[in-house]
Amino acid sequence: MVEDLRDYEATLLVWSALGGGSLSLPYLEEEAYGEVPQRLRVYGYMNDQEFIRECDKHGIKVFGVVFEVQGWEFPAEISEDETQLLSLNILRGEGNKTWYGLREFSQDKYPKLFKKTFRDYFPDGLTNSDGEQVTDLWEECAARKWDGTAVHAAWVEVVGHEQICYQMCRNNPVWRAYLKKIIEIQIDAGVHGVHLDECELPITAINYGGCFCKDCMKPFNAYLKERQQLGLLPAEFADTDFDTFHYGEYIKANGIDFPGPNRGAIPLFSDYFQFQMKIMTGYFKELTDYVRAYGKSKGRDVLVSGNFFHVMHQYMPLQPEVDIIATEMRNTLYRQAYWYRYANGFAGGKPMTVVENPYGGIVPELLENLKSGRMAEQFQLMLLEATTFGCNLSIPYGGWMGNTIRDAFYAPKEPTMAVQQFLKKNDHLISNISGAEIAVNYSYPSYWHRENDAVGDDGDQATMLSSTVNKDVIMPFWDIIRQMSKQHVPYDVIISDDGELFQDEFTLERLSKYKCLVLPDNDIMTAKQLATVLEYLDAAEVNGGGGGKVVVYGRLANNGSEEARMLAARVLAHPGTQLCEESDKLYGFITAIRGMLPDAKFQIEVDGTPDIGINPHALENGGLAIHLVNYRFDRQQDRVVPITTAFRMRTPRAVTEVAVHTLNGEAIQAEWRYDSDSDADAGGYLSVQIAELPLYALVECRMV
Repeated sequence: MVEDLRDYEATLLVWSALGGGSLSLPYLEEEAYGEVPQRLRVYGYMNDQEFIRECDKHGIKVFGVVFEVQGWEFPAEISEDETQLLSLNILRGEGNKTWYGLREFSQDKYPKLFKKTFRDYFPDGLTNSDGEQVTDLWEECAARKWDGTAVHAAWVEVVGHEQICYQMCRNNPVWRAYLKKIIEIQIDAGVHGVHLDECELPITAINYGGCFCKDCMKPFNAYLKERQQLGLLPAEFADTDFDTFHYGEYIKANGIDFPGPNRGAIPLFSDYFQFQMKIMTGYFKELTDYVRAYGKSKGRDVLVSGNFFHVMHQYMPLQPEVDIIATEMRNTLYRQAYWYRYANGFAGGKPMTVVENPYGGIVPELLENLKSGRMAEQFQLMLLEATTFGCNLSIPYGGWMGNTIRDAFYAPKEPTMAVQQFLKKNDHLISNISGAEIAVNYSYPSYWHRENDAVGDDGDQATMLSSTVNKDVIMPFWDIIRQMSKQHVPYDVIISDDGELFQDEFTLERLSKYKCLVLPDNDIMTAKQLATVLEYLDAAEVNGGGGGKVVVYGRLANNGSEEARMLAARVLAHPGTQLCEESDKLYGFITAIRGMLPDAKFQIEVDGTPDIGINPHALENGGLAIHLVNYRFDRQQDRVVPITTAFRMRTPRAVTEVAVHTLNGEAIQAEWRYDSDSDADAGGYLSVQIAELPLYALVECRMV
């Protein structure tokens, strides 16, 4: 395995080691330090501590994975004297059949199975928020539906097997204490980082009818009481006694389908979701702080990553707390340039690796084709599309295929090595900074409730890709960036906050590098953000001294505060603002943006409508690289068909030399010229024509 990882030029492993804490702590320590049978040593087997050390020799950082939401119980068989675990999960008909998991561990039911017992880890036991000693960790920490039943982690329970996985609730202080012990064991075993999976819990439970456990309801009542005193609740709750109120009982008494297809119509749901956003952010930070502090106590700087899944609104306040973002993209498709541009904006310059997801996308089909020796170039294209648009798509090495497909995703080695070695060789020509002239704003307060409504009662739908259950939900942001990517228009995404939950970077300093700012149906913006937009419109250092340009699509702050509405009116009346109504659809919108740019030209103009992806990368040395992917994969030929491509790009400085790099190193016919802009102090236009664009090309521009 380590030899393979070296061949793949691996630098980081996620979901890769020490995940057994969701079963029990002694099981986790067995993963870390357990004796490897001598007959397996012949084949190079190691325990996880040894594996981590071996990876470290080659500069590969291994992250331990904390499955925060998962609490397991497995069928098991043990010996008559209860000293040996004869089978676990997969039974053989040996010994005595029983169960083993969090419940048995916390009850010390089988103290001879492992070297340590529950009391070795928690000498004083664990006490819950009611002051009671915990006698069953599994039941104590489970997320609950409105009727009190436990919420299952249905996506990991394997169909046809007896095992049971409850969703755990991180709002429960007992579970946080347990998670911290997992973190300690992982760091003691030498991990370079800790990966907090399912880092948004218990929001995960909402799609499954939770969470109404006591440690959600108690603080939610306090939250509602505070909002009641401020007059922020609907009139029907103005006199509610929130000392005795229970949201789950209210849901039950009123026959409400929770969460149902129309979450926005459920009384108090908006308050409940915002409450969970706020509280889960604090508890996530508690764990990330603990990782770093415990690492420091051991003389090491331990990194933190989190599974930010589809990098949507619930993850935005968590982003500042991690060093590396590892995410699952909810739906994996053959092409999704605009989602990568959004994810790049979410990362905000932090390293990000995107992991394929077997659900709701193309991965099962791709796996079968790759196993039969087909679609290798399609797989390479997926990897390089992510690079082109400012992200990194991880290499699946035994990747999880969900709870129904009995297989693992291994990428074909030679095609994968070709991509990885190319990326390493040309790392200096790859950047997560585009240098784009256009910024598109994702407004958290304008969209979070729409994203919730769009999902409906199907948690597997991809609002991030505008394939929503509720087609009545208007999502111009997604439609706009998809259209911009389709028309080869470079852009960045900038996320703005609600002024309370997290801090954004929607500042004049951040905006001033863009010639045009797009506000897509931002019905809610803070006064501070709108004041920044006005500053941007008037800024002397933007757009050659003429101030920035703003395109407003649809509404602007008409649901905000009175101050915000007044500032929005000034933005709309500003001569640097172009209005684009929803009735214009996207055709008028794209035209509006073009009209705001110098010479009414986009930064990159592509001849015709070739089926390609193109994106600039601004390099650390001041240079520029333009990445191109060719989407013309022909299934019958099982290859990417070359295509003639020509483009023109505005550059800030003169280009003196151009080199074209291809994946397989083949020489391709590429003609270029540079025309200086006589009306500008520096810069001009680079024109490039590639006679036969292969799967991928990297155009390196050396500049004065």
